[in-house]
Parts: sequence; C-alpha cells; structure tokens
Amino acid sequence: MSVDIAKASLRELGEITPDSILVGEIDDKLVNLPSYRDLYHRWEKQQWSTQDLDFSADREQWATVPEENRPIWIAGFVIFFQGEVSVTNTLIPYMAAAPTEEQRFFLSTQMVDEVRHAIFFDKFFRDALQIDGPDVESILAQIRPLLQPGPRKILLGGLAEIGQKIASDPRSMDYLVEGVTLYHIITEGTLALAGQRNMLNRNKRLGWYPGFQQGFTAVARDESRHVLFGVRFLRDMVQQDRRYAGIIRDTITRWMPDVRETLYQPEVNRMVLANVFGEDPDDIINFGMNSLRKKLKVIGVEHSF
Repeated sequence: MSVDIAKASLRELGEITPDSILVGEIDDKLVNLPSYRDLYHRWEKQQWSTQDLDFSADREQWATVPEENRPIWIAGFVIFFQGEVSVTNTLIPYMAAAPTEEQRFFLSTQMVDEVRHAIFFDKFFRDALQIDGPDVESILAQIRPLLQPGPRKILLGGLAEIGQKIASDPRSMDYLVEGVTLYHIITEGTLALAGQRNMLNRNKRLGWYPGFQQGFTAVARDESRHVLFGVRFLRDMVQQDRRYAGIIRDTITRWMPDVRETLYQPEVNRMVLANVFGEDPDDIINFGMNSLRKKLKVIGVEHSF
C-alpha cells in the first residue's frame, strides 16, 4: 500500500523512501509551482510533534558506537542542529520584508517549522546521544567546535549578515532576493537537501536510529515546502525584473566555494563513506550541484559552476 506523503504520520514517514520527498517536486521541467496559499495549506495538513518521537532504540544503538568514532558521527548531526538554530534566528527580518501578505503568512509557518526542527535536534542529542545541558545553546557550545569551516561561514556568518541587511532596510528587494537565495536555495535547497538524502538513505539501509529517521523525514517534508517557497519567490521576482537574476547569480558565486567545501567533506569523512559504508563520497556533491542547477533553471537564471 502506497503512503500519502502529504498526510503521512511519523511512523509512516519513517518507512518511506527519502527520495520520494526530497527529489520529486522540483525538476528542470517544472512550470506550475504551488502558490503561497497552496504551501500554507500543505503546512496545515502536515503537522507533527517532537513529543511523539521515541529515541530509546536510537540510544541503545548509539551506546554501541566506539568512543573514538563518535566525533565523526556527531559532526554530521551538528551541521543540521546548528543549521536549524541559525535559520530560526535569522528568519524574522524576511517576514517583515516580504512584499505580499500571502508571502508573510507562509513565512510565519516556516518560523514555527524551524523552531520545531531545532527542538527535534535538541531532543535527539539529549535522549539518544546523551549530550545534555541547561538549554539549547549549552549543547551547541559543546559540539560547535566540530563544525567545519565551510558550513560555519554560511550558518554562523552569511545568514546572520544578510539577515541584518534585510532588517536594516526591509524595503530593499535586492537584500531580500540575496537572502532568499542564501537561505532557501543554498542552505536549505542545496546543502540540507543533499545531506538529508545521504543521511536518511544510509540510516534506512542499515536500520539505524529509527526515531531519528522518523523525525528527520518529517523535517525533510517541511523543508520541501520552504524550498518551493524560495523557488517560487525568486522566479516571481525575476519575472518582474530581470535585474534580480544578477543578484541571484552573484550570491551563488560568492558562496560556491563554501558550498563545495561543505558537500565535498573532509578527507576522513570521505574515507569512512567509501571504506566503511561502501558509498561514493562524491554522491553528495554531485546530487547537490545537480539539484541547484534544476532550481536555477526553474527560477529562470543561468549560471555555470
């Protein structure tokens, strides 16, 4: 029996193929993007609660991971944990700057999503990985040193920088176009999408971390709405004024070295992927770059990278 992804429960989401959520919605032939109201309606139908997740099996599996191997595992999780906190902290100016009510309505739902995702990772780190602290920041402070330079620049630098620019002049559509490109297309639509697909497929294949698998698949379903919003918004802006295509290209060019560094991964991770998991270490970067090209084609922007 096939699962209706739009209405799937957490248990059902944990059983489906990740590509059915992450790959199918945006391709280079897409013409009819959902409206902002359509995306809002999807949000109403796709609610889930972090309190319904059980990480007891995840905790048992984590206990079998040798101590010396744990930093490599945690480094993969910390990118997403820090990412969710960073995007939550920088989204408010986008809502104030969005030029239409329906765009603002959708972005308000995205804020709720991002907070839920941060709480999901906080719960996973506490309940499964047994890393505790009085608050979210105290846990991030323990694990943030594992964040590599590429994602660090984007998550802790770039997102905060453009958020401040948008806040300083919310009437500037140039800033908002730059911000949506970095936030929705690069951070969520390229880095997160490629990483989610890789992590979910591996965990599903190996039967690891079932509670995480359920919750992270729900996160991925949420993110698909966010990415569709970004593609729709940027395509609308480019159709209004081709000048915005140049801002999108310039933003992609500026951050491409850090995107490639993040997706290529450190050599030790590549060795683990190839020798331990039997995976092609270039699959993540190839998928991410191909996904970015498809989005740019739908938006109406040509870019060679």
